[in-house]
Amino acid sequence: MSKKHTMTQIQTIMVMTVVMVVLFLLGVILVVWNPIPERIPQATISIEGEGDSIVMQHIEGDSFSSDRLIIKVNGDVQPNTNMNFMGGSWPWSSGERIQFYYPAPDAPRLVEIYYVTDKGESILIDKARLDPPPVVSATPLPVEMVLPVTPTPLPTNIPVNLKDANPFQPPISDFTAEPRVGDPPLTVTFHDLSYGQVSEYLWTFGDGSTSTLQNPVHTYFVPGAYTVSLLVTNAYGSNRRTAGDFITIGSPPVAKYLAEPSSGQAPLTVQFTDLSTGNPKSWEWSFGDGAQSSEKNPVHIFQNTGQYNVTLRVTNAYGTDKYSQETGINVTAPTLMDVYLAGSINGALIPDGYVKLRVTDPASSMKIAGKIYNFEPGDMIQLIYGSGSTDGTISTDKNRFTAFNFNDITLVKNGETMARGPVNSFSIGGFDSYASTMNISIPKGDPYKTLYINSEPYQYVESPKFTFSGIGPDSAGRFFYQKSAQSMNFQGGIAELTMG
Repeated sequence: MSKKHTMTQIQTIMVMTVVMVVLFLLGVILVVWNPIPERIPQATISIEGEGDSIVMQHIEGDSFSSDRLIIKVNGDVQPNTNMNFMGGSWPWSSGERIQFYYPAPDAPRLVEIYYVTDKGESILIDKARLDPPPVVSATPLPVEMVLPVTPTPLPTNIPVNLKDANPFQPPISDFTAEPRVGDPPLTVTFHDLSYGQVSEYLWTFGDGSTSTLQNPVHTYFVPGAYTVSLLVTNAYGSNRRTAGDFITIGSPPVAKYLAEPSSGQAPLTVQFTDLSTGNPKSWEWSFGDGAQSSEKNPVHIFQNTGQYNVTLRVTNAYGTDKYSQETGINVTAPTLMDVYLAGSINGALIPDGYVKLRVTDPASSMKIAGKIYNFEPGDMIQLIYGSGSTDGTISTDKNRFTAFNFNDITLVKNGETMARGPVNSFSIGGFDSYASTMNISIPKGDPYKTLYINSEPYQYVESPKFTFSGIGPDSAGRFFYQKSAQSMNFQGGIAELTMG
């Protein structure tokens, strides 16, 4: 009897264990197969716009993190990095305002705020129409419907479930497109921004083509200005918006240029840079001194003093435009002083200055860091004196450069840096358009032996500090600079003399 009782207890325990295991497995299955649905945040948001500025204020409700929020304007997604908080930060919470800009050809008209779920789905949280187009008379369709009360337009700053147009009235047509200007063939994407419930769309693109899609893509092949219209319809009526010259294919260019520098001493070298829009295919420059050019970005040298009116005419397949700056190019007479200095102990060139010139003789070259560089007539050469240079020589005689030898020189040819290092040999058979930012500094008390300025000996009791700025050839075309461990000697022209 006792043995049978014991077996009964064991069986009872086994049955209870199996039941508990089954209940546990059922619970796991319920959790796995019936997850708790994700809670979608709810909020009331105020959306206002002025020009291309949009301000959104979180009135009340749940907060939003930046990685869960998508903001669209006219159907375009706006980066959350462009959102500027006005006194707060992410997450976007009740009472905080966000401002951002929508600099596009079309003014912001439709603003939508979406929440991204755990599954990656976009749920509309709020939307608003900014400055909606005026309601125009619609042609009602034959539908038997009695409106109980004419609805009053609802304000923008209310929750989304109250913002949609009244379902018992015709829709209001509106749209945008991008791009709206370009060369053929131009593919344009049209975006429907219509207000209210729409069941049918009819686009007319102005070139004989139509579409019934909500957001069609259309390609224009022939130059011209095209009128676009969109007819939207629902069960209670229809409405059409027509935009004249909305798409422009193949527009004429708009001429503009930049001149650097726009003033200076003769001879003045000016770099002209074309800034024209509309993809011009040809350029006609008139420099005002009788010279012309058909290059896109020419370099021109004004040899004589005067005020020059420079004109740029640009052309493409659809037209021509002309532009000239009001101030023009002002070229002044050079102001040089002839200087002769001998026996300076501590005088030297100041680093980082340069000489710039245009080569006029094909027999011109230099060897720098062991490599030979040949120059052609018209090449613009810039030689920059580096901080690693000490002893060296510069020598010119009547527009012939015979020496420019230092340990640390950077060569720039036609705007491109070619080399840097010691100069092994140098010879420019002819040059013009010389310019210089190289300066010589002679410290106070320097025991130089001789100093002449414009052929007059300089008399002093105690030698002050001298700075010779813009060194180059003198009035006779001579230029000599020699620096060694014993002394520095200079003969040439300078643009400016500073004492003290």
